[in-house]
Amino acid sequence: MLSAKSLHLAYGGKVVLRSEDLKLDRGELLGLIGPNGSGKTSLIRSFSGVLKPISGSIHLDNKNLVEFSEQERARQIAVVPQSAQLPPAFTVFECVALGRTPHLNWLGRLGPRDLEQIQKAMQSSEVSHLSDRRMGELSGGEQQRVLLARALAQDCPILLLDEPTAHLDLHHQVSLLSLVSRMAHKQNLAVLVAMHDLNLAALYADRLVLLVDGRIRASGTPAEVLTTETLQSAYQIPLHVHPNPQHGTPWVVLQRF
Repeated sequence: MLSAKSLHLAYGGKVVLRSEDLKLDRGELLGLIGPNGSGKTSLIRSFSGVLKPISGSIHLDNKNLVEFSEQERARQIAVVPQSAQLPPAFTVFECVALGRTPHLNWLGRLGPRDLEQIQKAMQSSEVSHLSDRRMGELSGGEQQRVLLARALAQDCPILLLDEPTAHLDLHHQVSLLSLVSRMAHKQNLAVLVAMHDLNLAALYADRLVLLVDGRIRASGTPAEVLTTETLQSAYQIPLHVHPNPQHGTPWVVLQRF
């Protein structure tokens, strides 16, 4: 559904991705992993249409992404950034309602369908009880869940999340990843998640792409990507990968050094 061909990206004058191919399909959660500075955020920015490639192309359903207007892209692709400057005086409801902007008519009024999507998104992200709270009163984790709710309210077939669990406690990390995994499989969405926790990636991703220094070092199922040799080389730390005793998925165990 969303594919990159020979994608070459630069940010701030520095090359961050070098002529790589990548494909994101409907019905899957694709996990993007790799050390800091490996190009994960830049790739998500390019897939959202914000960062233009130096060379190569990104296609959405066989149409070049640069040919879409901002509104057309916003109806197809929703993004949960690492962080965002949300208006501190806005209520949670008002911030989540911003996700409906691409679907509104020229009057900009919320209709019954919009209100239904907003309420559904807030329930799914567990922020309904915060509906009347001001954004400036929320913790970092609560704000991150509001960003997710805003993206869900957008009701798009493609969902891009850039380290969405960074400010969340363990309960909300698992809740968020379980939610987007279910949405990918049951609602046939295409979901791309950049993440640092390799064990969560092993549990929830259908496929993984490992980026190192702007190159795809490995791609495949979690079992194919999360190997001791591959991860030690990528992260330059001593670790071992064992089968998870409960799920059978890879289980990354760090060693002191």
